[in-house]
Amino acid sequence: MRTVVEFQASGATYCLPVESTRAVRSAAGMIALPAPRPHVAGLLPGDPPLTVMSPFGSAGQHVIVLYVGDTTYGLLVENVTGLRHVDDADLRPAPTGQQRELVCGSVTINGQLVLLANPSAVVMSS
Repeated sequence: MRTVVEFQASGATYCLPVESTRAVRSAAGMIALPAPRPHVAGLLPGDPPLTVMSPFGSAGQHVIVLYVGDTTYGLLVENVTGLRHVDDADLRPAPTGQQRELVCGSVTINGQLVLLANPSAVVMSS
């Protein structure tokens, strides 16, 4: 059994391992980064400023703060649904056809397909 943070982006439902998440913040106050790399939505002011990634789409009201390796990033999402418990036996392999491995698996929760996002690929998507 694993605990995941479930969120919505670009019309799909995703989840991330809770171990990779640190917080959920509002995207209000995010500023544009001049000449950003692909999938960099902007910066949230702070000490230090938080780089916000948007590989699942550029629309979003919330930022999930991710800690991967020794780096902290934000992930722009539309909504954060909450925590879910997923049985490891219910996890399926990643779907085929991805250019980058942003999705590392899938699971059906309450009859709905939920894609398991790969935190390492999210922060390396820039």
